[in-house]
Amino acid sequence: MNLLSGVLDFLFPPRCPICSAYVSERGGWCKECLRSASDTRRLPMDVEAFAVLDEVWALGKYHDGLRPLLVPLKFHGKRDRLPYLHTFLESTGNRNVNILMQVSTAVPVPLHEEREKARGFNQTELIFREWALSRGMSWQCALVRSRSTTPQFGLGADERIKNLSGAFCLSECADVRGKCLLLVDDICTTGTTLRECAKVLRKGGAEKIFGLVLSSDRS
Repeated sequence: MNLLSGVLDFLFPPRCPICSAYVSERGGWCKECLRSASDTRRLPMDVEAFAVLDEVWALGKYHDGLRPLLVPLKFHGKRDRLPYLHTFLESTGNRNVNILMQVSTAVPVPLHEEREKARGFNQTELIFREWALSRGMSWQCALVRSRSTTPQFGLGADERIKNLSGAFCLSECADVRGKCLLLVDDICTTGTTLRECAKVLRKGGAEKIFGLVLSSDRS
């Protein structure tokens, strides 16, 4: 495997996913692009969201950062973008030490069964699962998207709320009562998805819920 990797690196030298500069290893970023895409921050949310979410954090920018990686993965099945996303997550995901010390379980925002079948995966699980497990969290698919919904992209704030209202429920194997959860997703636009998921988890007895998304344009 090492010999094969060496041959591949010789024939197709690894490059930064944003600027195409040569980098030392496959999945790597140049320092400038990684720094530019990174923007770890607490996101502003409305009162209703903070009634069910303790905090929401983003690790990077979307349009000026991770969009060239997330769009091909989500909509074109380009799994070769995952090593770059994993590198980004490893670089930025440990900055919220206080939150990571509290949470015991990571819960991904789910796709509807039909959409996941068509896509072949839930991108949030591919991005976050191994990272969460490596930090001592359990991984629990505690939520189910109980009905198909229109993609949130392009919808206004009121349309997003109507679109997702009642769209989530606890899975049959959910065990969230009394737990401190890390609710993860690839992107946060208005926060509607995280809020609707957190409502269900709160009703299921979760003690605390922190939201963590890979990217957002909110500030």
